[in-house]
Amino acid sequence: MPDLKKNRKKRQNFTKKLRRFIYIILSAWMIGISNVIYEEDRMVNDTRSHIEQREETPDDAS
Repeated sequence: MPDLKKNRKKRQNFTKKLRRFIYIILSAWMIGISNVIYEEDRMVNDTRSHIEQREETPDDAS
């Protein structure tokens, strides 16, 4: 009987570690995908290249 309890605990420990590993991998993948989408969106709607420039005209001293 004690062997069954040990096996059950080992199985539960293994499944907890496996589940945690899968969650970490899925989270990393989802963060990576969101970063790719963000970069593509920023490339399409790039506002950094549209910096306003003032056109200064020389004042007439007359």
